Amino acid sequence: MKRKNFIAWLFVYSVFIIPLLSAPGNEERPVHPNINQELAIYNKVYVSGTATDRTPRQEDGYERDRKLSAYGEMKLTDSFSVTASYGYIDHYSTTRKIWSGWDRWAVGAKYFVKTDFASFGGGVQFFGPSVSQPREADINPDLFLIRAYFGGLKRFGAFSMQGTVNFESETNSSGKETTEENFKRFLYSGFTLSYNLPSKTNLLLEFSHRTTVSNTITPYSDYFVIAPGVQYLTNQNGYLTFSLMLQTRTDSNIDRGFKIGYLYFFGD
Repeated sequence: MKRKNFIAWLFVYSVFIIPLLSAPGNEERPVHPNINQELAIYNKVYVSGTATDRTPRQEDGYERDRKLSAYGEMKLTDSFSVTASYGYIDHYSTTRKIWSGWDRWAVGAKYFVKTDFASFGGGVQFFGPSVSQPREADINPDLFLIRAYFGGLKRFGAFSMQGTVNFESETNSSGKETTEENFKRFLYSGFTLSYNLPSKTNLLLEFSHRTTVSNTITPYSDYFVIAPGVQYLTNQNGYLTFSLMLQTRTDSNIDRGFKIGYLYFFGD
């Protein structure tokens, strides 16, 4: 009950109270989400750590993940950028194999355009094999991942909102399914509310949802997370970031978690 009251209070505060606060001067740079896919293009480096876990259930036991990630982006034009990321994962489970090692490498490209009404962006990311993850009956870590996304961003003075839709699919080197390989596919959606305080600190409230399109990995493949967060300005271009992830479903592969990081913009 306390968690539900806390979530309700955060929602009311973010939607109805924050927009009424005094707005600082307009910022050139759109707010960067902590959890969801960002739409705008930046020159940036984002180093972060994420911790999530799931309490034991009869069908599928306790699982815990700890992940360190480094993400870089470089603008090639005012509307186009390229991205790259890498990381390290430590995974613990009571029903699956315990493993740790390097995460999937990823490269991508983004496009972003501003109009008088709003801004729109989209892109694609290509993920390499999960070389450290063991093969199991329903998991093939040798497969690649392709993720495409699109969304919009709208600003109202210091207040902004942005929404994205992502589609992700496994694939092999030929891009075709075979009798032995049934590609798993997910649809992600995210919504980020943010407010820029006069101190240049950003307050965020993010909603992140994942649903299985086909070939469910586990009974708890889907989730819906609410993530209140903050971006605290440390210098002209650097932010300490933190988000708390709160699960709203019982049939989910995430019960709780948090993400902490350092976001640095350069060359803007």
